[in-house]
Amino acid sequence: MLQRNLILTGCLVLAVTSVLGGQDKIRSVILPEKAAQQVSQLCSREGPPKFDSAWTPTNDDIRKMESQLSRISRLRSKGGIVGESIERPERYYRQYVGIVVAKRKLIYINAFCDEKPPSVWKESIVDVYDGGCSWGVVYDIEKGTFSDLEMNGIREL
Repeated sequence: MLQRNLILTGCLVLAVTSVLGGQDKIRSVILPEKAAQQVSQLCSREGPPKFDSAWTPTNDDIRKMESQLSRISRLRSKGGIVGESIERPERYYRQYVGIVVAKRKLIYINAFCDEKPPSVWKESIVDVYDGGCSWGVVYDIEKGTFSDLEMNGIREL
């Protein structure tokens, strides 16, 4: 009986460790609506188009958008490093902010790469100054399209 309990305890520890270890692999977060004001004042790129209000995307909106992330690679940057593209956008940390432009619900993606993101990346916008490998793009949930890619720098991941 003692041996069985030790085996069960070992399995439980392994399962919890696997789940907690996987938390470091999370690369995206839906930010609260108040982050919309932060994203409208980025230091090194224009950011999203002028918007009327903010909203909170649903998990379904995010799943649909993330299933199409590879399409971002087809875009060319219109700001910062003009003409560049993003390879493997899923490798970047991504912050999602819902914005409303002319009654259309959009999601602005603020993305950056980092060995270890800042501790506040799940609560507030990460604003990378000048270079680095930070970019932003707009996703139209109704059309299912990405547009307006801007990057302040690029580095291979």
